[in-house]
Amino acid sequence: PEYRALGETELFRSVKTMLIRGEIFTMTMPAPPHDVALGLLDDWLRAAFATGFHVRNQMGFDIGTDSDPGPDLAVVAGTRRDYAGRTPTQAVLIAEVADSSLSFDLTTKAELYATAGVPEYWVLDLNGRQLHVFRDPHPLPVALGATAYRSHTVLTDADAVTPLSAPAASVRVADLLP
Repeated sequence: PEYRALGETELFRSVKTMLIRGEIFTMTMPAPPHDVALGLLDDWLRAAFATGFHVRNQMGFDIGTDSDPGPDLAVVAGTRRDYAGRTPTQAVLIAEVADSSLSFDLTTKAELYATAGVPEYWVLDLNGRQLHVFRDPHPLPVALGATAYRSHTVLTDADAVTPLSAPAASVRVADLLP
């Protein structure tokens, strides 16, 4: 709550930030390939999830902890107006576009989204021209206090992927890359 209140004060005006485990990180401005890939993925997800869901592009996602990871894209149930007074706490799919953030997206963010119960998490690796698909979050031993995805598949630009929550839709990884 305090992190979002800081944002309302315009303290971070013109700076993209995220809160990870109580620490505020500033993000570098994305390069054109990131912007193009984000747009291509956004367009495709909006078409694939046209009914009953909407795609949030670089908006808040409340995972109920001391983190606010600010995903690139989150597919959530309902309409945009359903979130006029609240931040979503559940998503059927979250996607990140990774240029310089690949390691962070594959580890820290994967753990956060798995712990939040997000059933499917995609990381589009621009440099490796791959899509990392994480599925099936499963709690780790209680002492660790975290959750991890049981499945992590790496798809090349020659492969295609179908979202769990949109089984009639499929896209080639190459079509998501700039």
